[in-house]
Amino acid sequence: MNYFLVFKSKLNYPLKFSLSNKTNGSWLAVGRFITEPPAAPLVYEDAGNSKVSYEDLLSLDIIETVGGGVLFSERFKDLIIAIAKNDVQVFPATFTYKGLSNTSYYAVNIFNTVDCYDLNTSVYTKHPVDGSLKFSKSSLKTTPLEEYGYEYHIVRSAEDNKIVVSDIFKQQVEAAKINSVGFKK
Repeated sequence: MNYFLVFKSKLNYPLKFSLSNKTNGSWLAVGRFITEPPAAPLVYEDAGNSKVSYEDLLSLDIIETVGGGVLFSERFKDLIIAIAKNDVQVFPATFTYKGLSNTSYYAVNIFNTVDCYDLNTSVYTKHPVDGSLKFSKSSLKTTPLEEYGYEYHIVRSAEDNKIVVSDIFKQQVEAAKINSVGFKK
């Protein structure tokens, strides 16, 4: 069984990817493989649009950002590496929020793209120009997230770039009580 990874912490995107970074932040957001890893931690700044306290922000295992993908807590990053080390790129990150700095989060790039949907049971339309699919009902394949004989535990769907995880990944995350994430069939 496979599941969509759902981010539950909707904090109005409290952090933004800093323009001082040499890495393109949108590559993290869409899962493009970064061939030249940054020499220094990726920098994120206060977006100035969230009322969540600094302490509450640090209690989250996932923080969605503006223009720079998602930040993962150290414990969630460690779990992902234990389950799916070859499926992700991990970059140290630093951020300043409400005048306070933090270095305990990581930008995790989920770069593998795999066909994840059962198109026979999904309901969708195909764009006539670019061929992209727009789903009104999506059904994930029940077979492993596999390509060329390699089984993945976390990928981006080739159909619409959503993050999809294996049952093993889901079980490990639930057992570790990782907060601010959920799973959807």
